Amino acid sequence: MTAGWINPKAPYDFTEGEWRDYKKNYPNLSWGEYRQMKEWDVENRMAKVSNKKYSFIEAYNNPIDPDHYYFEIEPWDFIHANKLDFAQGNVIKYICRYKNKNGIEDLKKAKQYIEMLIEKELNGKT
Repeated sequence: MTAGWINPKAPYDFTEGEWRDYKKNYPNLSWGEYRQMKEWDVENRMAKVSNKKYSFIEAYNNPIDPDHYYFEIEPWDFIHANKLDFAQGNVIKYICRYKNKNGIEDLKKAKQYIEMLIEKELNGKT
């Protein structure tokens, strides 16, 4: 930790580097979602089901109103109205868009998040 740096989320345990990464690269995630994503190593796990390195930064820099999200209830609204966590929200997102965006690749991503959730439930880490 850099001398003089005050942890803005004290008494939580994290480094200045983690805080800067969160603020710079993941401003759309809650702190809990960011920590869950890092703890579960989501970017590396998702890269295994995709042909390219998975990038949340790239995903959040894309347009807010893409063509593959036109539903009676938008996934974002459903996820937040039901207070779903990061992994649960991504299951909803990938299931909703697979027919209009990445097909089987999105179903594999949804499956990966479901497997992460099952693993955490079985290990009592929810």
